[in-house]
Amino acid sequence: MSADDTATMKATLDGLVREQSERRALRDKRADEIKASSQEFMTKQVQTAQRYVEHRRELGQRKTKSGWSTDRSHAQPGAPSPFEDAPVDMAAPFASEPPARTGRDTPRRAPRARPAPADDEDDAFLNNRWRD
Repeated sequence: MSADDTATMKATLDGLVREQSERRALRDKRADEIKASSQEFMTKQVQTAQRYVEHRRELGQRKTKSGWSTDRSHAQPGAPSPFEDAPVDMAAPFASEPPARTGRDTPRRAPRARPAPADDEDDAFLNNRWRD
């Protein structure tokens, strides 16, 4: 090997090492940019979620102040519930005959037409439903 070949190889190797370090620096810079943008995005997401939670709490307070709440803990003791007034006999609906049908209860669709009887020619194709 001559000194020129050694110098050429050394220069090529130095160039490759320099390119590799430049690529590493660019990759690290890009990673830092991505990390910063994702941090900013997550911060915005957290702020949005906090605003949503505050909004839902405010709505909950409005509902309880105006009487929209379905929570019965604030109801007056001793006030009857409309569902507790009448006792229900569970056997009563099954003990009597079903009510007679009126004009409104009848089905509005016509019953499905029955298929036409098969001809002698169609005996080979009975398993096909092409005539329906």
